[in-house]
Amino acid sequence: MQHNASALRTALMGQKMSSFETSESLIVSPKVGRTIEELRVENRSIEIIWDDGLALKTEMKLRGSWRIFHDGEKWSKTKKSAQVIIGVDEMSVVCFGAREIEAYHDFDLRRHPMLGRLGPELADPRVDLNDCVDRLMNYENPDETIADVLLDQRVMRGIGNVHRCELLWACELHPWAKVGSLSVDECLELVSLAAGVLRGNSLLASTELAVYGKHGKICTRCSGQVRVTHHGEANRVLYWCVDCQVRHTDVTSQGYVIKHDAPLGVHPAEHLYLSELARVRKSV
Repeated sequence: MQHNASALRTALMGQKMSSFETSESLIVSPKVGRTIEELRVENRSIEIIWDDGLALKTEMKLRGSWRIFHDGEKWSKTKKSAQVIIGVDEMSVVCFGAREIEAYHDFDLRRHPMLGRLGPELADPRVDLNDCVDRLMNYENPDETIADVLLDQRVMRGIGNVHRCELLWACELHPWAKVGSLSVDECLELVSLAAGVLRGNSLLASTELAVYGKHGKICTRCSGQVRVTHHGEANRVLYWCVDCQVRHTDVTSQGYVIKHDAPLGVHPAEHLYLSELARVRKSV
């Protein structure tokens, strides 16, 4: 199962989903256009997570597996027997032989909708952006990092993880900057950019991604190197440029955790696979 998961990570992580089909009745389904950013494996369970926090969990039978087929390639099994088909970049990633399949929103205790009223939907042109700014300025925990707060649905809705990484880069904000350290103007800049992206009238919505999925690549703004780590309560992947995202570095808690960074030159999927393999070996 670990070998299967490693191949899936290489094929899926960082890819924008072009199609989704399933023979199962799911309560929620991943949306075409969303980016796949995580794949977790435990025993015979494989969980795929998209950038909006939606997760698809497949509990595999003994002979069950996920297969990867390039466009035009003949499938080793019939399409009729496929339970899930995920289309990405000239490939179909297909699930056969799952005992159980379910989809749900990846749980984050502090962001669960049942624990508080949802914030404004930024994609709605009628939304008062100043309301979102006020929610940022009066956030319940001023020491929380701005990277974490941007995904809090009680502040504003619609920002996925890809948006979060790109917005922080565009504003040159250090991801670990405390939300309480931001000025009104900085909060307004973030909210306005986010609304522009979600409404399709921002340059960020039409240009190539600057940092997301660019681990180890050269930053187009400062020629530094883009890094990837896991951050926050939900442990979501976070891409950022260490060299130019420095606003509020001085008020950020020193010694921020980057021990989970994928080493430069190593694919994040490979890093996760090797980390899991080491953990499994220790438990044996």
